[in-house]
Amino acid sequence: MHKNPGIIILFLFMSLAINSIFAQDTLRADSMVDIIATAPRERLVFVFDTMEKNLAKASTGQALSSAFQALSAARNSKKILAEVLACRNIARIYDRIGNKEEALRYYDEALLAASNRNDKFALALAQYNIGEFLSQQELLSEGLQHILNAAKTFEEQKMFSYVVLCHYEGCMINYRARNYRQCIEEGYNVLNYHEKLSLGEITPASKFQKMSVYNTIALANYAIKQFDIAIINYEKAEAIAREINNEFWIGLINGNKAVVLKDLGHTQEAIKSILADYNTSKKFKVWGSAGMAATELCEIYLSMNDTRMAARYLDSAKVLFTLEPKKVDRRKAMANYYRTYSRYQSAVGNFTAAYKALDRHVDLRDSLYQEQESLNLAKVKASYDLDQKQTEIELLTKNNEIQQERIRSQRTIFIATLVGLILLVILVINLIYNYRRQRNIAKVIRVQHDEIEMKNTELEAQSAKLQENNQYIQSLNAQLEQKVMERTHELELANKELDTFLYRSSHDMRRPITTLLGLNQVARYVINDSNSVVVLFDKVVETARSMDSMLFKMQMMYELNKTDLPLEPVNINQLIHDSVRYFESDFEKYSITHHVTIPHDIVILSNVALLQIIFRNVIENSILFRKTQPGAQPFIDVNILNLNDTIEITVADNGIGVEERYQSQLFDLYFRASQASKGNGLGLYLVKKAVTKLNGSIELISDYGIGTTITMKLPIIQ
Repeated sequence: MHKNPGIIILFLFMSLAINSIFAQDTLRADSMVDIIATAPRERLVFVFDTMEKNLAKASTGQALSSAFQALSAARNSKKILAEVLACRNIARIYDRIGNKEEALRYYDEALLAASNRNDKFALALAQYNIGEFLSQQELLSEGLQHILNAAKTFEEQKMFSYVVLCHYEGCMINYRARNYRQCIEEGYNVLNYHEKLSLGEITPASKFQKMSVYNTIALANYAIKQFDIAIINYEKAEAIAREINNEFWIGLINGNKAVVLKDLGHTQEAIKSILADYNTSKKFKVWGSAGMAATELCEIYLSMNDTRMAARYLDSAKVLFTLEPKKVDRRKAMANYYRTYSRYQSAVGNFTAAYKALDRHVDLRDSLYQEQESLNLAKVKASYDLDQKQTEIELLTKNNEIQQERIRSQRTIFIATLVGLILLVILVINLIYNYRRQRNIAKVIRVQHDEIEMKNTELEAQSAKLQENNQYIQSLNAQLEQKVMERTHELELANKELDTFLYRSSHDMRRPITTLLGLNQVARYVINDSNSVVVLFDKVVETARSMDSMLFKMQMMYELNKTDLPLEPVNINQLIHDSVRYFESDFEKYSITHHVTIPHDIVILSNVALLQIIFRNVIENSILFRKTQPGAQPFIDVNILNLNDTIEITVADNGIGVEERYQSQLFDLYFRASQASKGNGLGLYLVKKAVTKLNGSIELISDYGIGTTITMKLPIIQ
């Protein structure tokens, strides 16, 4: 099939005309109307994007005039996509001049127009535009909903470049809303859909977008303390920045990465990254960013006790902050500067200057906080006003639809009445000339009526049969529900039997171990002639106590899973001393000094079994993780305070301690900080679960190599 050369020439001429016209600063209305009317659908987005760029250069009045003429031309052309894009251009002009209500009105008009027509691409584009606008007005959830709806529609049409754009905006919205995990998920959606782009769609802009996504994912990783993953994503972002030769972003990413490196303790790598950010920010005259990098370097050198280098970068920060053109940003930067300056003066021993600087920092911070609160209140009011305006627009739109529907109904009634009159005249004429024919028709109707009566009878019989079937199905459903209830009851009985079995088994398993411990005491009196036999019995006792401890924990797991907790008065003094007495042989064997400090008898209303879980496991944990090197003098201090309606129990030791990176996981089930740990990972888990069951709280403070302190607070009356 040959293509018409005339059409090809016409298309080329039209493309040249579009490029020529939109290269001007303003648009002539007659040319614009002709372009919109004749432009093919696949060129409309380019036409209106180019139009928007040129309208941005014109005055507000001229821009609005041209944009409204474009909207009129779009509506006359009956192209819904053109109407959506024209409304978008008008809305963006109103947005630029601060008229948010009118901007929202035209975004809504675009959405309404696309919803009334079967054009999915136009609808998705309208949803994306209004979602982007709402998110800019801090209506994040509403904006995100529109954008995700648009992404779904774009994906159905396999328009992956637009899907990437939607998920990119969703990633940024979730980061602003501090929904960091959702931000990471949306970021990976961007990366996954980016792989589906064709070669023609992979441009420097799309690569920049990919780089920005990696940087945002890394920021979210850092916010939820996924430090290692954050480093990996920063490195991917930096690699793309180097690929597209964006020196500014290379420095920015290095500055962000340095924060993670600093928290990980990689000081030299952090300094290297911050210096890259510092030099790049100075080169591009981003003075605030350069100043912040300088204060970070000062902080690091202070932590290294290098006051000379700290002073050097602190002086640079002050100079750079004074160059910041934005007043609010400059004040924020100076507040940060005075805080770092106070730390520097404190480090060099000039506490008077440190206090004055800190006072200045607090003044600036409070002032900025008050201004930010005022700004936040203004944003809230603006969001509320915008929401109210949107509601009004929706009501007006609905009223307009009702009015149009009423007009259409009246028109339909008029046409129907007119047609009815015409039909009536025709009917009268036919009655006059076809009377006999009508009698024959009446006979036919009577026959048909009889047939209908017969069919009605058949339908009634079928209806009765259907009712019988429904009743039978309902009976089956009732029987099925009864069987489900019976099987559920059987399952509950089985679970109850299993619980009873575990509980009794733990008691039965402990009985021979108790007997083994008793036989050890008898054997020590009977056998006195061999030290090796005593050592052997020591091993037997150690093994038996270990098994007894494990079975005790199994029994306590059963106690913790009970739904009902019997409460009774408990003498804390007696319970503590019983728990300490249980470990007397361990204290003597390992030369552990222990102290118990209780001001007077304390009686609380609680559960004895859960309190035994707490005291025995905490003391056992201190024994297991004592220092074992020669010359160590391990000790355990137990201190109890009565604080009105609660008691505070503190157990402190000078054991090996726990590294900070593991402390947040110590209360997890079966967690062990290393393969060399002596425990089984149950003790502190049981303690935390028992404290929580008693409506209490627990806190662990540990210094690696120094010791550990566990503080628990329990209510006196449950």
